[in-house]
Amino acid sequence: MNKKNAICALATGLSFLLLASGCAREVSEDGNAAAIRRFESWLSIHHPDAVPVGSGIYILSDTPGEGPVWDGETNSIAYMIETRKDLQGNISSTNDEAVAKQIGSWSREGYYGPSIWYVTRGAMYEGLIEALEVMDGIREGGRRTVIIPSWLLTYKTYDTAEEYREHATGLSDMVIDIQLVSQADNVFDYQIRQLEDFTDRYLAGVDSTYYNNEDGSRYGFYYHQLRPAETEEAMPSDTTVYINYTGRRLDGVVFDTTIADTAKFYGIYSSSKTYQPVSVQWGSQYDAITMTSSSTEPIDGFQMALWRMRPGEKGITAFYSELGYGSSGSSSTIPSYAPLSFTIELVEKP
Repeated sequence: MNKKNAICALATGLSFLLLASGCAREVSEDGNAAAIRRFESWLSIHHPDAVPVGSGIYILSDTPGEGPVWDGETNSIAYMIETRKDLQGNISSTNDEAVAKQIGSWSREGYYGPSIWYVTRGAMYEGLIEALEVMDGIREGGRRTVIIPSWLLTYKTYDTAEEYREHATGLSDMVIDIQLVSQADNVFDYQIRQLEDFTDRYLAGVDSTYYNNEDGSRYGFYYHQLRPAETEEAMPSDTTVYINYTGRRLDGVVFDTTIADTAKFYGIYSSSKTYQPVSVQWGSQYDAITMTSSSTEPIDGFQMALWRMRPGEKGITAFYSELGYGSSGSSSTIPSYAPLSFTIELVEKP
């Protein structure tokens, strides 16, 4: 073959390859189709008998609860124990203490308990909402393991399963273990149930003295005297007093204390911290009380408890999150909307 013919043959070959490559691109799967194909392939291997429900989620196990069925018409808040995994079984998150211990992520100070689901369309994945609602709904105390394909991890609502499949999100498919602990129509109802149970056990059933409902019921702040005061005389607003205290979540986890032995007992002792009574500057009103040894202001519930105490008194208080850390919580120890309890003792100057 002469040089001219060789060049023509090479050009013809390159043209064929480019044409073939262009054809391959035209028939390749888009991301949506590929995601569906991968999911269906995995499902056929690992759960060939699984049947879709709702818009296309799969319930692998369902342990009935004994409480009320999930009522999305009345309630918008679900309190959930949950563990989220990918299709390979890798856990991405959990608030289940037993699971956290199994995978080695457990910490003594960490919060393990129900998370808040705001079950509102447009603000929550459609697949998670269906995990609560399908098959006559989950009951309080019930557990489910659910597979949610990626196209149902969307905040948008469509009319048919086919429309969801046409709008894949690009997120990974999810396997989620859930337990419905409780349900409510607002974030405070469940807190009040927790507080009433706590006060029945630890505060001698003392009534709340803070919040007045329209129906006359009172809730939100509780105080019980553990040791009488030495005097009933109120302290002047400029007085400096000294206190020991221990702060707990209502599940019993201690997150802060001024007492070394208490810190050691609950496993939160730090050699860099000084354990001794702290000074408090009394004020003309409860919200004027300050911690003179701290750069942060005490939370409202703590101030309210101190305000009603007198020299030598010891008491225990519990209050809802509106008087604590509210929706923000505090670090990983105090979650959002967490009611808290403090044991407080007025002592002599150290």
